[in-house]
Amino acid sequence: MSEILDVVVVGAGWAGLSVSHGLRVAGVPHVVIERGRIGETWRSQRWDSFHFNLPNVLSMLPGDRYEGTEPEGAMSRDEFVALLEDYAARHDLPIQLGEAVVEVTPDPANNFAVRTDVRQLIARNVVAASGSLNRARRPALSRQIPAGIAQIDASSYRSATALEPGAVLVVGSGQSGGQIAKDLADAGRQVFLATSKTGRLVRDYRGRHLALWLVETGALEQRREEFVLPSGAVPARSLQGALETLSLQALSAQGVTLLGGSWASTA
Repeated sequence: MSEILDVVVVGAGWAGLSVSHGLRVAGVPHVVIERGRIGETWRSQRWDSFHFNLPNVLSMLPGDRYEGTEPEGAMSRDEFVALLEDYAARHDLPIQLGEAVVEVTPDPANNFAVRTDVRQLIARNVVAASGSLNRARRPALSRQIPAGIAQIDASSYRSATALEPGAVLVVGSGQSGGQIAKDLADAGRQVFLATSKTGRLVRDYRGRHLALWLVETGALEQRREEFVLPSGAVPARSLQGALETLSLQALSAQGVTLLGGSWASTA
């Protein structure tokens, strides 16, 4: 390809579309490359009952504002995907779907060669907006589980009915683990939750969604390097419910059996 693009954006999710909108407004030639569909990971790596932890009013993309009747409500997975598709169409964003970026390398002219599964592009700048949660990571102990016991990752979980009959062990009590455990318990499944000591975030505080307080106090302005651990890891996320306050105590009261020990330390 002889043309040199100013920017290639990798990924057409929340971040990629936001960057593309900013570039479009600034008049910067660019293209967005997406391996699947718009919002692919939101479609294929979220369970059926998934809802946002952030309220609707904080879940808008650049240039948009929430004008609905439930500013502190929580969007479902499908509602957010529809929002992304509508946003891309309204702003006529230059998105190439069904094309996977395979490799990005510098070239002799101080540009970037962006190789996809169908072509090669040359760009002065590349924005990686592919997310940080695409690849599942299992604890080493999972390899010791007998082959007859089915194992799936949180990104592959859809609903209780999609699982084989029997009890379910959920490893990890962050936001996804806790919410999946509740989804299973709501469906009447016997659930074990492997956890360590973990905090919880209330959904509402003094009549308002907690996220609104975090915005007003500046807590969400904290830079990543200010709270990462010396090892480079990010501290475990507190347990949080999307539609209600969720806690280990509440899950236990609902019948979920809480487990600790080596499972929790390797999750």
